[in-house]
Amino acid sequence: MHVAVYGAGALGSVYGGRLATRTRASVSFVVRAARASSREPIVIERVKAVRDRRETLAAPMRSAEIPGDADAILLTVGTEDLEAIRPVLKRSSAPIVVLTPMLPADYARMRGAFGDRVLAAMPAVVAYARHEDGVVRYWLPRIPTRFDEPRGGADGDVVRALAVLLGEAGLPTHLELAVHETNPATTVCLLPISMGVALAGSMEALTGDEALLSLTSRACKEGVELARRIGRPEAGAMLGPLVATPLAMRAIVAGLKRLSPEALFYIDEHFGRKLRFQHRMMAHAIADLARAKECPHTAIDELAALLDSAAND
Repeated sequence: MHVAVYGAGALGSVYGGRLATRTRASVSFVVRAARASSREPIVIERVKAVRDRRETLAAPMRSAEIPGDADAILLTVGTEDLEAIRPVLKRSSAPIVVLTPMLPADYARMRGAFGDRVLAAMPAVVAYARHEDGVVRYWLPRIPTRFDEPRGGADGDVVRALAVLLGEAGLPTHLELAVHETNPATTVCLLPISMGVALAGSMEALTGDEALLSLTSRACKEGVELARRIGRPEAGAMLGPLVATPLAMRAIVAGLKRLSPEALFYIDEHFGRKLRFQHRMMAHAIADLARAKECPHTAIDELAALLDSAAND
């Protein structure tokens, strides 16, 4: 099987790297034209792994286009700018498994553009690229990656085969119904916390800002109510409003400092700085969705306004 990984960021590097080094799959990384000629190796390193800590893909295949013989596409770039990715995806007829989160409007646009080829997914991998050397560090929780259960036909056979390959690569993958609903329902419950981290600058700073933490907790409550209208969120996600309280946040920060300082760094770096622009877009999109579903959204609106203001400072 030939798998095209559209996007060679941290997430794409882990999924593509493990497929390429641990299975017989051919893997191509679809990147910007300026990077297509790069022969730089991809190095992935599992955090606290005992036996399989580091793996190197010495000569990754990079391309500005999806190869004509690609059987499946793992999409690891955002779908919010559909027009930017549409020309590349249109040149292939392979099924598209979207590993980045999609709100219902994003999913509808993707399905409108590419039909049944599009399948939503919930990745299990958490990853980031280390600044100093580009090594991708990642965690692999004991939960599977999940794909929407495909319909029958050739695309369904390909996606099932891809799930098996990912399992061989040490990335257990399940096919389930309504992942495209579970994913956004889970996201809207918890995303206000990462927005709060972005506004405060760090998780510890958020813990010390009672007003912002209270707003974050209220936004999580609104997210939980919205989640019930759009899907079935993960059980743990429903605890978002309780997580965003001073006592719980202090306990989480103290625990991470002691047990996994790198995880705390990841949260602060990834959510506190890297995703600020995406948070602004997501805050407005969630507020719009709440209005459409006639759910409360006052706190989410306040977070969106604060993110807009921070961006203009």
